[in-house]
Amino acid sequence: MKDIQDTWAKKAKNEGYRSRASYKLIQINQTHKLIEQADLILELGSAPGGWSQVISSKKKSHAKCLAIDLLSMQNVDAVDFYKIDLFSDEFAKLLNDLPKKPDLILSDMSVNLSGIKLVDDEANLELNLFCLDLSKKILNINGALLIKTFSNQNLKKLKKLFKENFEKVVLEKPPASKTSSAEVYLLGLVPK
Repeated sequence: MKDIQDTWAKKAKNEGYRSRASYKLIQINQTHKLIEQADLILELGSAPGGWSQVISSKKKSHAKCLAIDLLSMQNVDAVDFYKIDLFSDEFAKLLNDLPKKPDLILSDMSVNLSGIKLVDDEANLELNLFCLDLSKKILNINGALLIKTFSNQNLKKLKKLFKENFEKVVLEKPPASKTSSAEVYLLGLVPK
């Protein structure tokens, strides 16, 4: 099984992607064409930049992408990176200054794992809820929200909240995601 997972890491290295996570977004985007349809994209938790690279290569030439992370990230062509805290006044100001509402909010964020499952699950749920609340405030009327979450006791609750807030909800487990990992991606299309 490890050989299969290493295949994605090797492929990423060979194709110039910063992380194997790039393929997760590529695979989800193949079905839904999220990036190609967006004029303004907000990527939360963007470092090291694997998803930013995919966005840069697939977005329309006039489309704008704002990538945000607490960690530093090397520049990616046609992506504006901001090293700021999502819970800061600086982030709030950035949102206030947006030229229009985002068409797409992406998050591949996860908390730093403590190894205590219950603690980690709750902390990740808080991150997921932050993204959902943000989408309710700023997402375009035909927009989409894609977040990383986990197949655990909180998933049912999170899916229910997504169904209350979006016309269509899709759960994705892309082939590039480790089969041993509980990570899944939740996509909400068209806010209610």
